[in-house]
Amino acid sequence: MQPQIQARAFTVTARLFRLALAVSLTASALLFFLYSWRWPLVGDASLIHYIGFLIERGWAPYRGLSDMNMPGSYLIELAAMHFFGMGALAWRLFDFTLLAIASVAFVTITGRNSSGALSVVASSERVGFTEKWLPAIFASSLFILIHGRDGLAQGGQRDLTMGVCLVAATAFLFAAVRRRAPSHAAIFGLLSGIAVTIKPTAILLTLAELLLAIYALRGSSMNPRPDRDIATPSSPKGKAPNISPFQLIASAAAAYLIAPVIALAFLLREHAFTAFLVATRGVIPYYASLGHRPLGYILLHSLSPLLSLVLLWLAMLALDRTQRREDRNHPRDWERTALLAGVTFGILNCILQARALPYYRYPLLAFLLPLMALDFTRALKLRPSASPGAPSFAASSRRVESNAARLLAIAALIVGGFFLAPQSAILIHHYRWWETDFITSLEQNLNALGGAQLSGHIQCIDSVSGCGNVLYLMRLEPATGVLSDFLLFGPDDVPIIRDTRSQFSAGLLHDPPHVIIVTSHLHLADLEIYQKLDRWPAFASFLADRYTLQTQWSPTRTARWWSREELPASYRIYVLRPTAGGPMTAKP
Repeated sequence: MQPQIQARAFTVTARLFRLALAVSLTASALLFFLYSWRWPLVGDASLIHYIGFLIERGWAPYRGLSDMNMPGSYLIELAAMHFFGMGALAWRLFDFTLLAIASVAFVTITGRNSSGALSVVASSERVGFTEKWLPAIFASSLFILIHGRDGLAQGGQRDLTMGVCLVAATAFLFAAVRRRAPSHAAIFGLLSGIAVTIKPTAILLTLAELLLAIYALRGSSMNPRPDRDIATPSSPKGKAPNISPFQLIASAAAAYLIAPVIALAFLLREHAFTAFLVATRGVIPYYASLGHRPLGYILLHSLSPLLSLVLLWLAMLALDRTQRREDRNHPRDWERTALLAGVTFGILNCILQARALPYYRYPLLAFLLPLMALDFTRALKLRPSASPGAPSFAASSRRVESNAARLLAIAALIVGGFFLAPQSAILIHHYRWWETDFITSLEQNLNALGGAQLSGHIQCIDSVSGCGNVLYLMRLEPATGVLSDFLLFGPDDVPIIRDTRSQFSAGLLHDPPHVIIVTSHLHLADLEIYQKLDRWPAFASFLADRYTLQTQWSPTRTARWWSREELPASYRIYVLRPTAGGPMTAKP
């Protein structure tokens, strides 16, 4: 009876551990929503919001507004603004919706069904609630918390939207093959098509996943197995409906075209298709060349929040022969390969963009977290199987390796659930979201200079420091469509810099803005305060000749909008002199 008592005690302890882990992860993730729902609209999202607002006012992307984002970024932004609203709380709801979609996708990806694929326990064992849901809880909670600890400026970012679309598409592809459902394949195509309108490189993952799904369908039709049949309402019990690879491709491809066609129609409606093609040869390549980091820095930064978990995971896989054997022999090993393809795409996405910005890693995390969660929870249950006639030292070696892998999995779950998750929630709680001195002071100064009357007569020399954010909050239109300073203060020999300066100068000559705001920072450049003006001396001279420096504001305290204390940008407000209000003859 003693072994039975020990086994029962071990089972109770394991269940309590899983329950405590699930509670810690879930509570930490819920605290993120509690702490962040009042965050302001700042960073990249505020600039794209402003561009969306200007498009609604008749400004044409690429043709009237110089920017490097793909059409899908604007369309998603406009859709979110129409559906949720135009304020900061509406954008938080959009951000929360993305996280909820990702969480549901994780549930589907890590889900268990009658086929038993990737199962944590044998089908004959009773699966408890926490054990069944633990991989999804682990993956979704950490995804939410890492996004939260990245700070205020990462809400609703383009790569977050793309990553969520791709992982949700993957979940529907898994469901399409599991249930033999063309409708699920069509949703996979639709979501993948949306992702490619944000970043065209997403097509690489879509093609890889389609090939893997075709392989899985062909393998199942050539080698039918009873444990892989999935009953559906339209098929006899125990029999899966038959879907051919051609049906899968046709359904996915037809739906895949929807989003690109909508993006094309949007460009044609705005008479911006030619301007978009020009941007793909000018603005976009130049932007892609800025702010590059060393490869080692990129890789480390991409995994930095999860580095300890990734190291434990790799060590566990190196020891776990059972997993390596399952990778070769499991009837649905294609799903694991698809997740690995997503991880590979996520790493390439970070490397190709080469700047190691926090939101670049979201597609990587969207696939890495559920893959690690599945491996950790599986390692808790699997036991090495002894081969008849095998030498005792070989069986003993396998047992030692399996036990070591299990201990590493437990350590990873402890680190993720009891240290990383609560620590992230505490970190998020300490972000001082209410300190928006730059935005508040600039809005007050612009109201004193005329407020709404400045619409069409004001120009920001900024990118994402907050000037465009203030214009959006005040619903002011700019004097020109140049909204990014990196297109003005680059090398003189770069064609896109010369072209943008020429267009910008023409706008100033046609109707000189009454107010020009110059921020101290240059986007994606490590320069001292206002040093960007030295890169275009003619413009600095133009300001000195035609404008009066009315206000110079500098922050008096640091801001904590993410894990680091940072000093916000400064700004200068220049006001057009009365004697310089007419047409100008000298170009800046």
